[in-house]
Amino acid sequence: MSSTKHASAIPQLSSPPTLSARGQRALIRPPLLRCSLFECQYNACCNHAGLLNLGVAENSLCLDFLADYFKKNFSLEYSDFTYGTALTGSLRLFAALRNLFDVHFNASQPVLPEHIVAGTGCSSVIDSLVSVLADAGEGILVAKPHYNGFVTSFRCRNEVLTIGVDVPAGKEALPESLDAFERKIEECKSMGLNIRAVMLCNPHNPLGFCYPRETLLAYLRFAERHNIHLISDEIYALSVYDSDLPSPVPFTSVLALDPIAEAGCNPERIHVVYGPSKDFGVNGLRLGVVVTRSNAVHTAMESSALLMKISSASDALWSGLLLDSTALPHYLSLNRSRLTSAYTRATSFLKTHQISYRPAQAGHFVWIDLSRFLPKHDEEGKVLEDVVEREEVLVQRFLRHGVNLGRASAYSGQPGYFRLTFTLRPDYFEVGLARLEDALGHERTQPVTVIKDAAEKVGQVVDMVGCLAVCA
Repeated sequence: MSSTKHASAIPQLSSPPTLSARGQRALIRPPLLRCSLFECQYNACCNHAGLLNLGVAENSLCLDFLADYFKKNFSLEYSDFTYGTALTGSLRLFAALRNLFDVHFNASQPVLPEHIVAGTGCSSVIDSLVSVLADAGEGILVAKPHYNGFVTSFRCRNEVLTIGVDVPAGKEALPESLDAFERKIEECKSMGLNIRAVMLCNPHNPLGFCYPRETLLAYLRFAERHNIHLISDEIYALSVYDSDLPSPVPFTSVLALDPIAEAGCNPERIHVVYGPSKDFGVNGLRLGVVVTRSNAVHTAMESSALLMKISSASDALWSGLLLDSTALPHYLSLNRSRLTSAYTRATSFLKTHQISYRPAQAGHFVWIDLSRFLPKHDEEGKVLEDVVEREEVLVQRFLRHGVNLGRASAYSGQPGYFRLTFTLRPDYFEVGLARLEDALGHERTQPVTVIKDAAEKVGQVVDMVGCLAVCA
C-alpha cells in the first residue's frame, strides 16, 4: 500500500521545450565529420586494429620537428593572459602574417592589421565571412569537384547554398573554365537564385593543382562583371612539392595580383582565407584568417569576432615560428621534401597496381580512379543500378578492412573516384596501403615483416604525442 502511494507520487515529466527552427534543421543535418571515423582514427595510435583514415587531409609528416620546436620555443606574454592586444588577432600575429604574406605570398601590397580578421580555424572564418556576404537562400559558385567542407561552412548556420559548377575534366585550371561559370550564373538568375560570391580553392582541393595567373585574373574579371565577391581559399599555399605533373604551375596567390591594373577589379570584393592547419600540420591549433581590403567586410566581421577569438597559446605558437627567420625556411624546406617523398610513395603504389590517378603538385592527397572496382552487386546479390550505391558498397568494404578514403560523391565529383591522403606518418600510411590492397583483392607489395613493424609502431603511444599535449 505504502509502496503504491510512493510510486504514484512521482511526478510525470512534461514535454521539453521545442528547439528553434534553426535547431530543428540542425537535427536532420549530418555532423561536420562522422564521429565514428574520428574515434577510430585517433584510437589507431593506441590500437592498430582500429580504422586508419586515408581520407582526411592532415599533415603528420613534420610533427617531430614541430613538437620539438614548439616545446623549446613556447612562451606567453602578459597580454596573452588577458583579452589580448586586438579583437581580431594580436599585434604579434599581425606582424607575423605581414612577414608571411610579403615573403611567401608575394603580396603586391602590404597586409596590414586593418586587413586581417583571425578566428578559430578556416571553417570558422569562412562561416563568419559568408554571414556578412550572403543571406539565407542565396548562393556561392564553386567549381566541381570541390572541398565538401564549403557546403558546411556556407550552410550550417547561414543557410547559404553551395552552387556547384560542372567544369570539363582536365580544364579546371584554364581561363576558359569561366565559360561554365557564366552559364551557371545565368541559369541561377533565370531561377531567381541570387549569387553573391564565387569561391576559388588555390591550390585546389581535391585535385591538387595550382591555378595559373591568367585564370586567377579571369576569376577577378568574372567577379567584377557580375558585381559579386571573390573568396580565395589558399590553405595549401605552401604545400607545393616536386611531382610527376607535366609542366607544373607555380603557386600564385590572389594577394600577388594587382586587381585594378591587371583585371579592372575592385579590390574590396576580394577576400583571401588562410591558416596553418595544412601547411604547418596543426589542424588542432584552430587558427584561420581572412585578408580583406574592404572596410565594410572587416567591420561587419569584427562585430562577432569575439565569438571566434583564437587562443593566445595557439597565436603564440604559430606567430613564433612565422617570425623565426631561421626555423621558418628550414621547416618549409623540410615539409616540401617530405611531401615529395610521400607523394612518390603513394604514386608508386598506384602505378604498381595500375590504378589511374590525376598527377598532383600541391596539397595532401591524390585523386584516384577506382571505378573498375565498384561492385555490381551488394552482399545479398542484389544488382546495383545506381553508381552512388555501388560507391557506397565499396566504401563499406574499405571500412571493414580498417581503412577509409574520401569518396568522390562527398566532393560533388564523379562516383568511383576517391581522394587518397598520403601525408600520414609513414608507418600509418604503410598499414593503410596494405589494408587497401586487401580490400581491392591485390597481393600485398610489402613484406609481411615490414607491415608488421609498421603496425606495431601504429600501436605505440609515442613520446611525440605526449610532447604535443604539453605544448598545446
